Amino acid sequence: MNYRKNLFFALLVSLFFLAISSAAHAEEGMGLGIKAGTLGGGVELSASFLDNTRLRGGFNYLTFSFDSTISDINYDFETDFNSLSLVFDWHPFGNSFFLSGGAYFNNNSIGVEGSVDDDMIPSQISQLASLSNLVSISGDVEFQPVAPYAGIGWRSNNSEPGWGVALDLGVLFQGPPDVTNLQINAPVDVNNVAEVQAFLAEQEEEIEDDLSAFQFYPVASLMLTYNF
Repeated sequence: MNYRKNLFFALLVSLFFLAISSAAHAEEGMGLGIKAGTLGGGVELSASFLDNTRLRGGFNYLTFSFDSTISDINYDFETDFNSLSLVFDWHPFGNSFFLSGGAYFNNNSIGVEGSVDDDMIPSQISQLASLSNLVSISGDVEFQPVAPYAGIGWRSNNSEPGWGVALDLGVLFQGPPDVTNLQINAPVDVNNVAEVQAFLAEQEEEIEDDLSAFQFYPVASLMLTYNF
C-alpha cells in the first residue's frame, strides 16, 4: 500500500507543477504567499485568470506529537503531515471575501508507538511474561491520498499588486484513519500467533475509532502575500 501511495503522490506532484507552470503564463495577478496554520508552515503560488477568481497551488508541512490511552494501553502518536494543495477561489461579491474549493494531494500519516503492561499481554504467550518491559506495539495511520477541500476566506488584495494578507478557514475531508503495519515488538516474534493477531486487530479498530476526528481536519491559516 505504501508503494502505491508514494507512486500516486509522485504523479500528483508532477501534475501540480504542470498546473503551476500553466499559471505562470497569466499576464497579471501572479502572487506568492507564505503561510502558517493548522497544516503547519507552507508556501503558495497563485494566479488570477479571470475577474474575481484565483487559482492557488501550495505545499504544507507539519509535525507534532500527542498521546492517548486506548484500552488501557498508552500510545504516543507522531504526525507527519505533508501535502500539496490545488484550490480555486471565487470572490462572489467582488470584494475581499471568497469561497474556496479544491483538493489536497495528501501524504499525511501518523506513527504509532504503544507500551504494553503485563496484564495486556495475550495470556497464552507465556514466553513474554518475563519480558514485558521489552514489549511494545508500533504501526502507522494513513489517510486517503486525495482529500477534497471546501472553505471560505478573506484576501486583502486579489489582483492588485503589492503586499497583502489572506485568511483561510475550511475543512479537509481526508477520509477515516487506516491503521497499517501494527505489530508487537518483542525479543520473540509472536505476530503470527492467532491470539496476538486477534489482539492487534482489536487494537487497530480502537485506534481508528480514537482518531476518527482526523477524517474532517480543520484548516485555518494566515498568509502573507505579494502580488506582482
